[in-house]
Amino acid sequence: MDCKTAEKLIPDFIRGRMETRTAKHFLEHVEKCASCKEELSIQFLVTVGMERLEDGEAFNLNRELSARIAVADRHVKIRERLQWGLYYFEALAVLTVILVMTTLVF
Repeated sequence: MDCKTAEKLIPDFIRGRMETRTAKHFLEHVEKCASCKEELSIQFLVTVGMERLEDGEAFNLNRELSARIAVADRHVKIRERLQWGLYYFEALAVLTVILVMTTLVF
């Protein structure tokens, strides 16, 4: 993912509206690119900070952004594991059908 694409995706990340595959590439890019991580921090501080000020809540936005990134990363990893589990299950089902069919034929 390039910086231009990552910067366009920042609002979706902040709102929690990013699909797994996109989130994976976004998080990988932000982890490696200091400029995009800084832009994410700025947009997060402005967007979420304004909401918190309006609500009158106490907040630590840097900690909240770090937590949100960690949660998104865990979600990506869980979804990837589930997807691989589905692939293994499908392969096992196909092999079972083949085994049953060959047993019935002979």
